[in-house]
Amino acid sequence: MTRKEIQSEEYNSYYDHYLNLVPEAATIDTILETSLEDTLHFIKAIDKPLDTTYGEGKWSIGEVLMHNIDTERVFAYRALRFMRGDVTPLPGFDQDVFARDYKNYAFAKADLLNSFQATRNATIDLFKSITVDQLMIKGIASDSAMSVRVIPFLIAGHNKHHENVIMERYLS
Repeated sequence: MTRKEIQSEEYNSYYDHYLNLVPEAATIDTILETSLEDTLHFIKAIDKPLDTTYGEGKWSIGEVLMHNIDTERVFAYRALRFMRGDVTPLPGFDQDVFARDYKNYAFAKADLLNSFQATRNATIDLFKSITVDQLMIKGIASDSAMSVRVIPFLIAGHNKHHENVIMERYLS
């Protein structure tokens, strides 16, 4: 299954930007692994301190990377709930509440790399044994329907979005 096969009724249009950052030919079998390799390479290549910001009140590079990790954890949890048939609507999550404590972290590149890799490997493992029927299950998150199969593409696109932000606003 490719990203191109995802239908608009499988997700909230809010996520269009993230999905459009993933190639249409990307497959559900490889997108998370490809994104993992790309992101590890990206993080390793950052040559500025991870506490660098581009403006007052903006997240640091380390905070943006931690936001990506937290967001992936939330989306993987949504996938798990949906694929297991839990139809309880899930609330959204407030990224600013999650980020409130980021200021208390001394972001070490090695720690972020390890955390990202462990999180992504757990997500990859979650999707390894999924069935076609489970991929098609829809659940409700943030008051909108979302299919399980859209989630790996959203995770990869969300990562790419923030990597682009880091490149454009922090590293240029």
